[in-house]
Amino acid sequence: MLRKLTVVLAVLAAVALGAARTALADNTATGSVGSVQVGNTAADPSATASAQSNQATVSAPTSVTGSGDNTASNSTGTVQAGGGNNASNSTGSVQSSPVSSTPTVSANAAGRAVTASVPVHVGSGGSNSSSNSTAAVQIGGGNSSSDSTGAVQVSGTDASPSVDASQPDGSAVEADASVGVAGDGNTATDSIGVVQVGGGNAADGALVGMQVGQTTLTTDAGADTTAADVTATLPTSIAGSGNTATDSAGTVQAGGGNTATDSNGTVQSGPIGGDPSLTGTTPAGPVDATSPTTVGGTGDGGNTAAGSNGTVQIGGGNTATDSTGTVQTGTGTSTSPTVGGTPPTGGTDGGAGPVPGGVLGVTAPPSAVRSAVAATPATAPRGTLGASTERPSGTFGASRDLALARTLQQLPFTGFALWLLVAIGLTLIGTGAGVRRYAAAL
Repeated sequence: MLRKLTVVLAVLAAVALGAARTALADNTATGSVGSVQVGNTAADPSATASAQSNQATVSAPTSVTGSGDNTASNSTGTVQAGGGNNASNSTGSVQSSPVSSTPTVSANAAGRAVTASVPVHVGSGGSNSSSNSTAAVQIGGGNSSSDSTGAVQVSGTDASPSVDASQPDGSAVEADASVGVAGDGNTATDSIGVVQVGGGNAADGALVGMQVGQTTLTTDAGADTTAADVTATLPTSIAGSGNTATDSAGTVQAGGGNTATDSNGTVQSGPIGGDPSLTGTTPAGPVDATSPTTVGGTGDGGNTAAGSNGTVQIGGGNTATDSTGTVQTGTGTSTSPTVGGTPPTGGTDGGAGPVPGGVLGVTAPPSAVRSAVAATPATAPRGTLGASTERPSGTFGASRDLALARTLQQLPFTGFALWLLVAIGLTLIGTGAGVRRYAAAL
């Protein structure tokens, strides 16, 4: 994902720098070689093609906007765009102010229409500073690299790709996503190969690591046809703020509240939350299901690894000191699936709760299965499919344990309802196939 986003930003920046007018800015290079400095830039390239009743339009408005001057001192191969960028005694530094772009593609043919857009915004302002560093890449502002090599720093980022398609009969499909990494202000000191995204990330004496701020991801897919009208959503988040890696190697930190000191191979994450849902109407009846899930509690206390190797910590309140191969999950992991607004299991005895007629995906709990097995089987005609007949004790091959049916209803570790994710997956697959079919018909 990060590689794709970096490629997209590079292409858009190239278009903007090549086709746009640049604002007057104070660019200063002192004792430097091969410096490229460009002030605030904006571009709005577009193209339209039409033939008979068919038409297609492409546009990509892009801007690089910052405040302050660009300064390169005793540096080599420095590239600066926007404003507020400073490189001192550095080599191969690439610095850019906040970048915004909204590429859009739309097409109409034979009554069919498709529209796709990918709004992207990186950074909220501030200055980028590279001092005594090599190959530092800083985008968005608020980033600082000192005595480091190969540091990649990207401020808070958000993107909202979407695709919508419609047919002449009025049926339509759509798919949307929203991803955001919050924060600004990343710091890399005496570090090598550190990637920092969002903000509140600090690396000191670190070797090859990744730090990502608070992250949210929401995907939506919907289909409205003569047969059904269904919408599936899958919001997911990694909470927290502030990651720190000191004298550590191979550290991966997501969300916030994570600290690694003198450790190797540490993976730390703030609380993970999700709330998948499926709603709509189908030929089989109405659908209304959710499964809110939290992994790792509220994140209170943060995660700390000191002098440890191979540590994995999720949530908060986790501490590993001078340890090896530790896996810790904060308290408070839970899931609360509901069907039609009612939990699939309800009541004080764990029995099945009321379920509206026609609701898709209802599964009886194990207690209900045991009760049904214990009851006297109903008399059924000989040969009836699915009929249960009582076996005498001692019958060869009969197992009393087989009577206690077990149904896997949750994914391990996360607690997500398995049937709900399968339903959402089928909806997403159907939506993607529909979009592809409509696009091929244009």
